[in-house]
Amino acid sequence: MIDRAIEFATKAHAGQFRKGTKRPYIVHPIEVGDIVSTMTTDEEVISAAILHDTIEDCSGVSQRILAQTFSERVASMVAQESEDKSRTWMERKTATIEHLRTAPREVQMIGLADKLSNMRDIDRDYPIAGEELWNRFRMKDKETIGWYYKGVRDALKDSFAGVGAYEEYCRLIRKNFG
Repeated sequence: MIDRAIEFATKAHAGQFRKGTKRPYIVHPIEVGDIVSTMTTDEEVISAAILHDTIEDCSGVSQRILAQTFSERVASMVAQESEDKSRTWMERKTATIEHLRTAPREVQMIGLADKLSNMRDIDRDYPIAGEELWNRFRMKDKETIGWYYKGVRDALKDSFAGVGAYEEYCRLIRKNFG
């Protein structure tokens, strides 16, 4: 199932790149799946991690298609990790923080892995791009972006304190946002 998820995500994200870079977007979902695999061996959770941005960011992908192609459980996890793009940035990010606080552990794992992958990119690119880095994002303000990542950290603390991926995430937030 994991190989099928990689193939599906690779096709769905074809031609997409990480914000402000020439890095193929597929690198991110594969890294998210890899991070989740450090916390569980459940192939449906790892597959959902790899597929986590397909409903939100890829045309022609829906929860129904993922349910038919993979399973209802995989589709549900991906749907729970997807943001409603009709809402403002602040509304979406506030909703994500609140959802992660009470989401099933599998969905929390995917959320943690997604944000850790993003923080790794920030940590890699910030020393090179400097303050220009924040212009890649819809919300171009470093402090507000930091508010979001810290909110996710706080929402996941009770579930993941002591877990390697969570501890790395916390270190990267401290390093890049204080």
